[in-house]
Parts: sequence; structure tokens; C-alpha cells
Amino acid sequence: MRALAFGLTHGEALPVALAGFLLRGGIVLLALPSVMLPSVIDIIGATGIDAIAIDGRPTLWLLGLIALAIVASAAWLAVASLAGSLADIWLVEVAMDSGRDETKRRLALPPRPLLLRLAAIRMLCLVPLAIALAWAVTRIFNAAYYELVTPSNLAEPLLLRVVSAATDAVAVVTVVWLATETIAAIAVRREVLAGLGIWRSIGGAAWQIVRRPISTLLTALVSYATSAVAIGVALVATSIAFDWCRIAARNQDPIAIKLGIGDFSAVRDFRPVAFALAAVALALAWAAALALSAATSAWRSAVFTNEVSDALNGVPQPLGGEIQRSGLGLSGAAGERSGD
Repeated sequence: MRALAFGLTHGEALPVALAGFLLRGGIVLLALPSVMLPSVIDIIGATGIDAIAIDGRPTLWLLGLIALAIVASAAWLAVASLAGSLADIWLVEVAMDSGRDETKRRLALPPRPLLLRLAAIRMLCLVPLAIALAWAVTRIFNAAYYELVTPSNLAEPLLLRVVSAATDAVAVVTVVWLATETIAAIAVRREVLAGLGIWRSIGGAAWQIVRRPISTLLTALVSYATSAVAIGVALVATSIAFDWCRIAARNQDPIAIKLGIGDFSAVRDFRPVAFALAAVALALAWAAALALSAATSAWRSAVFTNEVSDALNGVPQPLGGEIQRSGLGLSGAAGERSGD
């Protein structure tokens, strides 16, 4: 309830929370319904014989492409961790300082060491997920290969068939991801509120789950379940609107509508109008998806902040002298405030 009150009264937290969510991969998730996945023929036409050798093994070209994708993903994760940590610090500070007048709140610029420590915590918590992915990638690759060579059901999308064939691998990756995300969320807030250091924050997060299992796990369960429902609704809305646009664009039959009265009437093809209406519906669905994602991200951040604050006896430590002296996004003198 405290987090809900925070989300309803602090509208400036929504774009910050949304930015952190999108940078950490949310943009890929939200864009999935609006992306045409390639068919088997498209994949074969694009890769030819470069991807899979005649004995079914991946070629050096495919392995190099996978290595390049891993390097690009690692670079993106590093940048996303730094930018996401900046959003984390801002959201935690505002959530713990929500009793002050909004027009007088100082938006603090975090010290660089704190920002780097938070990014390091996020990256370290991804190590178990990377191990789980390394184990699961073989099973997922084999499932994708067999579905490409001998499809089990052409009526279903390739992605769904691969997930169905490698359910255990997908389940393990999902469980490890939720566990590491929970520990990272708690560790980041313990570092911001108490300044315990990287390893003590991670160890304290794990110990907090052991010491407060019901409260902490319920916090994680409710926050992730709420976010999953909100994102699911957003994905369904954007998927339906995207299908409308695709059908309207591919429709070859004229939509004849008679306009006017008697001899002053004319028949017009309304396919362009139908496509324009579908495009407007898609834009509205995307706006609603972004709004839902922003609200749930801000609420989830406040929920974890309150939980960690309660675990630390509700007495957060100062964020550091440098944080108190410099304003985020302000170039004026130290005595100036946001809104001066």
C-alpha cells in the first residue's frame, strides 16, 4: 500500500522507472508482438549452407555469429546496468524521501563509485543466469534444429514449438532469472541505503531472504506477478492491434462504401481508412503498454525499497556527502533547488 501511494503521488517517477525497464530489456519484450518472426524458409534462405553443416553440427560461421552476439549482448548489459543503476538510485531516494514537498526535492547526482558498485552487483548477479543459459542453450539449439529439419506442427509458430520441446531448459532459466533478479534488487537497495559494499550487499540480500522468507518472497511474488499480468495485457493489446494493421495492409478486396444520397452518391474504397484506424489503434496500444510498464516498474521498485528499508529497521543510511551536494540534472549553484 505504501508503494501504491508512492506511485499515485509521484508522477515524475514513472518516466524514470520506464527508462530503467526499457534499457534492461523491456523494449525487446514489448516489441515481440510487433515483430514478424522469420519462417523456416526465410531462415534457410538467409543462412543457406553457412549455418549448419551436412552432419548437423553448427559451422564456424554460425559459431562466430553467436560469439559476436554474445559480445554485443555483454556490452549492452554493461551500458544497461549503468543506466539502470542511475534510475535505481533516483527511485530509491525519492521513495525514501516521499514525505517532502515535491517542489523542494533535490534530485541528487550519485557519486561515480556508488554507480559502479551497483552496476557490478547487477552484473555479478547475472553470472548464475549465464551458467543456466550455457546449460540450456544446447537443448534449445537441438530443439530448434529438429523443428527446422522435421517440423512437428506447421500450424504453430516456430518459437512456440521450440519452447514446447525444451520446456525444462526454459523453466530452469526462468527460475534462475527470477531468483537472481530478486537478489540483485535487494542487494542494490542495501548498497544504496546502507553502503555495505558489493559482496556484503549481495550476501546480505541472500541472508535477508533466509531471515525474512515470508515477507521477502511474498514481496517478490506479488511484484513479479503483478508486472507479469500488466505486461501480458500490454502484449495482448499490441499483438491484436498489430494483427489488425497486417490484415488491413494485406487485404486485396476493396472495402466499398457508398457515400452521398441518390444521384449525388459515389462508391469509395475504404481500405486506406481501415489501415489508418488500425495504425491509430496500434499507437494507442503501445502508449497503454508503456504506461502500464512505467506504473508497474515504479511500484515494483518502491515495494522492494520498502521491504529492504524495513529489513534494515527502517533507518536508511545517508547516500553519501557527494550525493547531498550535487543535483541531478542541475547546473546551478549548490544552494539552488529544482524549480528555483
